[in-house]
Amino acid sequence: MGGNAMNLLLVVLEGARVDHLSCYGAAAQTTPFLDQIAREGVRCTEAFTTAPAALPAHASLLTGWFACAHGATEESGVLTATPPTLPEMLRAAGYRTAAFCPDRAVSPATGCGRGFDRFYTAGNTSDLTGRAADYARRASDRVLGRADSGARRTTHALLDWVHDDPQPFAALVTFREAVLEKRPPAPYDRQFAAPANDAQALRRAWHAGALRYIDLRLQEVADALAAAGRWDQTIVVVTGTGGVPIDGADAFDDSSLRIPLLMRAPGRVPAGFTLDEIAQLTDIAPTVVSLLDLPVGLAWQGRALMRDGAVTPGPRWAFAESYRRSAEDVRRKAVCGRRASFVWQSDEANRYVDRAAPQPGVGAAAADIDRMRRVLFDWLAEATRWPAACGLAAAAALPPVLHGHGAGE
Repeated sequence: MGGNAMNLLLVVLEGARVDHLSCYGAAAQTTPFLDQIAREGVRCTEAFTTAPAALPAHASLLTGWFACAHGATEESGVLTATPPTLPEMLRAAGYRTAAFCPDRAVSPATGCGRGFDRFYTAGNTSDLTGRAADYARRASDRVLGRADSGARRTTHALLDWVHDDPQPFAALVTFREAVLEKRPPAPYDRQFAAPANDAQALRRAWHAGALRYIDLRLQEVADALAAAGRWDQTIVVVTGTGGVPIDGADAFDDSSLRIPLLMRAPGRVPAGFTLDEIAQLTDIAPTVVSLLDLPVGLAWQGRALMRDGAVTPGPRWAFAESYRRSAEDVRRKAVCGRRASFVWQSDEANRYVDRAAPQPGVGAAAADIDRMRRVLFDWLAEATRWPAACGLAAAAALPPVLHGHGAGE
């Protein structure tokens, strides 16, 4: 690895809704630091998740494959048969690698530790000393009124690890505050006004506050890297797993399947550029490999969004999947375009939405619905055959990984 090698900071915002981010046009100033990232880099306007659940979304991010190919779904609960993951490639290229993820669904136990030198988890170790230390951290948070979902400890653990060694690093960092499992830490739970008796307005305000809190933590990371002279030597990619449903929205609505996707890479991507091609989580691994100039040629299901500073042509459609969490659930598959989307459900309670229609979803032509259904299932048949086409028939072995604490409760 050359002396001018760039670092990588890959940030995942679980649950973040694009329509609540100020860098995507939200009226409230929720993400001033991410706004700066967008001004200094590339903002993708048509980015979609491949799956709104944490495990399959992270697996697509790490492999460049869709859930039906990599197999890490709500039903299997583990990532197994894939070619080398992005962190495995980075480690082979000489990078120090680490993941900082407070979501228990994303850990070495679920196959997501491949290629990471260290994996800072949500304290799910069986080690007695580790459990005691994790309990002490959570107790101190309660006493001091810190109600985050791991962001404070995540950023502190990240910076401790980064500053421990001058070798080029590649880090995956996940934030969960926007999932709305609890209100954000004070004063961010009150930063955006909402009537106390309006539950939906409160959820919107808390979501905005959670995003503002995450934005602050990311600003702290950037400031620390800048103070160490490493910020402009770091490629930053910020994305999400899918927007949390608000105002009665479904977790598989178009607004929930859209994700943020920002890239800052001084000298490698243009500043203040808007990318309007359709993009997905499967595109991030090949894009990172391209931006880092790594000599890796794999059969990705995604594509590099930019090559040599130029945008690559995107597909006409984006695809997303959801699997059963319980016997009562249904499987879902979605195909989303610029104008219309179609969602198939295993109980055949399907939906078609024409966003250009005066009343979306009303009076859709049968021919349009049939066409979208064919697009979806043609893609599904091809995507499902992908592992066999790559010569994978057995589960990949999971290499050992060191466990750390500090990224979660």
